[in-house]
Amino acid sequence: MDTSESGVVSGPLHETRLASPCPLCGRTNVVFRSVPLDIPYFGEALQTTLQCGHCGFRHADLLLTCANELRRVSLRVTRPDQLSARVSRSSSGTIRIPELDARMGPGPRSEAFVSNVEGILHRFRDVARSAKALATGKKARARADPVVARLEECIEGRRPFTPVFEDPTGNSGIFHEDALRERLTPDEVNELRTPELAIDLQDLGTGGSGPET
Repeated sequence: MDTSESGVVSGPLHETRLASPCPLCGRTNVVFRSVPLDIPYFGEALQTTLQCGHCGFRHADLLLTCANELRRVSLRVTRPDQLSARVSRSSSGTIRIPELDARMGPGPRSEAFVSNVEGILHRFRDVARSAKALATGKKARARADPVVARLEECIEGRRPFTPVFEDPTGNSGIFHEDALRERLTPDEVNELRTPELAIDLQDLGTGGSGPET
């Protein structure tokens, strides 16, 4: 078994060519790959990848074999050391940061990953920067500046915030002694059908003026 720099231990790769058509192009050139993992603080998991050799369609997911509870996990980040808390997000997981009106939800191209709290902030910051680059008009681009600034403050440990992970499969979460775990209600599970990686730049650009306490 191989160990990555993050401490994740991976087992042998299993590959299977499927007879079913690609969900994107309809061709029957789809390969399913799976790799068993041993993730620090999470335990055993299975990383899966579905890839089409014709059009390049790819979908990855992560299944925590020891977790199956409908759950919400949150962590109030008030100290720089909490930024290194390990996180896992499956393709069905939703990540919210209420203080920033930021949300990353499941979608057709949603992929799983293992990272830490700081890594989540970097993903949101990248989206905000891309939105600024693609925006038309000075006002639209200017709205992205405070978004990026607030995310930078969080990354540098100067602004408290609360990442919230919600997953109807129980395959997403935060590992930290201060993390709060709650069960999701059926109504809350139904509300998790959201667009993938959405950030409201207007709300972020106008809401709040300083670090929270």
